[in-house]
Amino acid sequence: MKTVDGFLMFRWRGWMAILIAVHFVVILLLGLSRHWGYMSSLNDLGAFDQAVWGTLNGRFLLNTSIFNQPINWLGFHFHPVILLFVPFYAIAPCTEWFALAQALALSMAAWPIFLLTSKILKSEAAGLMWSIAYLGNPFLLNAAAWDFHPITLAAPFFALGLLAVERTNGRLLMLSCLSLLFFQEHLGVSVAGFGLLWGLRHHEWKVATVLILLGLGHFLLVMILIMPAFSPTGAHVMLASDLGQLSRYGWLGKSVGDITLNFLFNPWPIAQKVLFDFGGWFYLACLFLPFFGFPLVAPLSLLPAIPDLAANLLSANPMPRSVFAYHSVLLVPALVIAAAYGAQRISQWCKWLSSAQISGLAFIASLVMGYALAPLPTPGAFNFWMASHFLNAPDPTPITINAKLGNASVSAQANVGAHFSRRGDVYLYPNMVGKVDAIVLYLESPTSRFFPSDPQIVSTLAHHLQMTPADYLASIHCLLMSKSYGVLIWEDPWLVLTKGAAKGETVGKIETRLMRLREQWGVGFKETRTSAECKG
Repeated sequence: MKTVDGFLMFRWRGWMAILIAVHFVVILLLGLSRHWGYMSSLNDLGAFDQAVWGTLNGRFLLNTSIFNQPINWLGFHFHPVILLFVPFYAIAPCTEWFALAQALALSMAAWPIFLLTSKILKSEAAGLMWSIAYLGNPFLLNAAAWDFHPITLAAPFFALGLLAVERTNGRLLMLSCLSLLFFQEHLGVSVAGFGLLWGLRHHEWKVATVLILLGLGHFLLVMILIMPAFSPTGAHVMLASDLGQLSRYGWLGKSVGDITLNFLFNPWPIAQKVLFDFGGWFYLACLFLPFFGFPLVAPLSLLPAIPDLAANLLSANPMPRSVFAYHSVLLVPALVIAAAYGAQRISQWCKWLSSAQISGLAFIASLVMGYALAPLPTPGAFNFWMASHFLNAPDPTPITINAKLGNASVSAQANVGAHFSRRGDVYLYPNMVGKVDAIVLYLESPTSRFFPSDPQIVSTLAHHLQMTPADYLASIHCLLMSKSYGVLIWEDPWLVLTKGAAKGETVGKIETRLMRLREQWGVGFKETRTSAECKG
């Protein structure tokens, strides 16, 4: 009998290891292909690339693209975990390290989820189903398809924390929570949530109190002292009220204290605004739908996830509530674990249903929803990003361009900027045009989603350019008429302009290319600027 049990254990764990390996390879290729296909952004992947490169070259966590001036990245987000990439950049400075780390973290988080759900339901077969539900969750898959973000690296530590609570392993919980403090500014509150979960589950409040005080202390230290010290606004950037889409929480107050008081005295108006004006009810439905609402039956495991949930619900910018964004990635492990507890509880109430049958419902729902919303060009899938080419190989041209530009200051097109961010001065085109030494452009769309032409609509051509296609093409026309810049490189579709370079005979070829793009992108000729308008 022991031999049979050992074989079954090996079989299920073997399948789990294979699934993790396959998932890792798929989302690694997805991340690499996205970057090589020019769908990454200077303000996301490029920002982390410059921060790590800057640290290695004596400019600690450098960023120049967010505010068009040198700042320390800690003034924008608290991500000290990216310092772990400095030794790897010393070996080989390349953004592919980020894609590798992100794919590894998201996939490996399935292992503690497998161990935990197997223990909850006393079945490794059920544990395998819940792990697949995690790996195929649409919020997770779309987080993997976005640019790299340090919050994704926290997923295995979050899952380990939940496993530690179930196993009553205080040391593992403490290690997991200490690690979480280095990933993002609000995760101190998540650590406090782990402490509260530990106390409520085990009625042992010594460890719980330590974690609650540690987490809340870390949160206040980061939000009140560390980030304001580095921030160009003197406070958390997203608490500002005049920075466009960056001003996500300014409507709640200008400081942590203001927001706390607002919650205390105006909870109902805030809840109404979040649920109905911001569409929070739909976001919540999307989160719970793959699990048939099972997490609501056993919500205690959601305590550490409340800060992420609150941050997404309260954002004036709707992007964090999108199933296609990365902001909900830490909610997925918590939802899976809570749903497994919920399945166990329902099976106790409904004797005619086994926990395996209930788990199967969530397993099927998660796979169906994950497939339908997968960022892949598979039949029937939404394929949100609509990449012009799904599988891409590295393009050697950026290496050639970087070699020619050296340490020159650059204004780079948003979706190619992450290929030129290892320098002291890099800006989002058309920012700093006229002041920078060089301008780097890529006259081709990375996506077939041309409309609507609004940079705020994620995944569109305008979003990748961070300007309307009409303005983009008109700005290039003006550059070609300008006396400030000449053409250094024209290797269709690459265009590099530098100060002091000659115009040459390539201008006519570039204008022909622009004409083709106007037709392809649906931009009228009336939107082309005259020389007088360019000067204006």
